[in-house]
Amino acid sequence: MLAGTALAVSACGSSSPAATTPRPPAPVNLTVFIDNSRVSVSPTIVGAGPVEFIITNQASKAESLAILPAGASAGQPLASTAPINPQATAQITVNFSSPGKYSVATGGGSGSSSGIRAASIHIGAKRASSDNELLQP
Repeated sequence: MLAGTALAVSACGSSSPAATTPRPPAPVNLTVFIDNSRVSVSPTIVGAGPVEFIITNQASKAESLAILPAGASAGQPLASTAPINPQATAQITVNFSSPGKYSVATGGGSGSSSGIRAASIHIGAKRASSDNELLQP
């Protein structure tokens, strides 16, 4: 009976490796600071993949934030926030799929209506998968 059980258990395995899909890159946090004269982003260079913007509005009035491809004065932003009250914070996540330059601006994206100068960020090559990183969801 013991020999029969051992034979049955050994037949349950597969000799081919299991196909798995790699996880996406771990999100990167960028801090965004808005004051009455400019938008500031740190860091300004990251690889393509999910990016979480943590925004603080230190301007004297409520401001919304938009993320657009650089040079796109009009058009649909990749992401935008509702108005953020003075001294308040907000978060927004964008999954950048392609490298390039992007603008982080107040208002509808141009920044000119409020007089607040936009910041720019550079998205590089795609970041590596988050496989083999501990404590990832």
